[in-house]
Amino acid sequence: MTGRNAALLRGLSPGDPIIEIGPSFAPVAAKRDGWATTVVDHASRAELAAKYTGHPNVDPSRIEEVDHIWTGGPLDALLPPERHGRYAAIIASHVIEHIPDPVGFLASAAKLLDPERGVLSLAVPDKRWCFDLLKPLTTTGQVLAAHRRGTGRHGPATLFDHTAYYATDAEGRPSWMAGEALPTLRLGARLEDAKSAFDGYSDAPDAPYVDCHAWHFTPSSFALLVLELGEVGVADWRVDWIRPEPAVEFLVHLRRGRQRFASAEAREAARLDLLKAALLEVRAQTDWMVAPVPAPAAPPPSEPLGPRLEAIEARLRVISESQLPEIATTAAWARQAMRPARAAWRQIMPLRRLVARLRGRADATTLSMDRRTKLP
Repeated sequence: MTGRNAALLRGLSPGDPIIEIGPSFAPVAAKRDGWATTVVDHASRAELAAKYTGHPNVDPSRIEEVDHIWTGGPLDALLPPERHGRYAAIIASHVIEHIPDPVGFLASAAKLLDPERGVLSLAVPDKRWCFDLLKPLTTTGQVLAAHRRGTGRHGPATLFDHTAYYATDAEGRPSWMAGEALPTLRLGARLEDAKSAFDGYSDAPDAPYVDCHAWHFTPSSFALLVLELGEVGVADWRVDWIRPEPAVEFLVHLRRGRQRFASAEAREAARLDLLKAALLEVRAQTDWMVAPVPAPAAPPPSEPLGPRLEAIEARLRVISESQLPEIATTAAWARQAMRPARAAWRQIMPLRRLVARLRGRADATTLSMDRRTKLP
């Protein structure tokens, strides 16, 4: 068992009743390994085997028998009512980002899991290290709006964004190691393809379901979503633990009972901390994507400044010495020319003092009038 699967199964034993959603060709709690797993997928085993036969790095023999085919509607409606509240875990690897209504999914999980020990075990794509890296983070408001609409399908805006901003590396890989250098990044589709997906959307009840990533997270932004859904009263869950993986995804265990805070101020502080952490996570992606600015080139070598400064100083000294007599003569003439003007300025001194006193009185009168006429 990989360390990743061991983390998803933390606290569980093979005899515990488990629901695994969408295991496809890579089950976490495989029946063949002795786990008491109920498999839910979008197609039968035969259909999945046909779909993946011939794909590189896929072993169709690992696909297990599907107990329930889920094509829409509440998850809890698939399972017999007598089994509700009895499951120890629901495992969903790379599932929640596809679900049109995550709030509805969390409500179904709450009905199916044991209220005391049940765990919702998720592997979620980290949008920084997969084809979602050019898309903005999902907000709680967007998830609430999807729940209000109550739709079981993705909308036209979601299909447009999924197509328009799908990114890969130069070789077409849709995911990579955290921080792995990508020499070239490219868009997976043209803008015209995104517009065609938008125009082809139909509201008809029998219109086919088109799958895509509707929601995009980093570890902190997902933790913020769970906190806020709990605080606004639509999903009674809390993050038990969350762990980034070295590639593609992060792992998280959710348990029943929203996070509690001593005060509204403490809650707002926790929200702000998670918002800041999410920004730092996105910054890590940005720093990784943007090539470092090269250091400025060193200036070309030049002759030493000492000899040049000495030459300039000598030149100035020669100029000063040759012009000293002329400068002295000009200064004497300027002093003689200014004598009449200085005498006249001294003679009008009493008049200047009178003008200053009158100006001061006028300013004081204006200030007094302003105070009397100022509105309350």
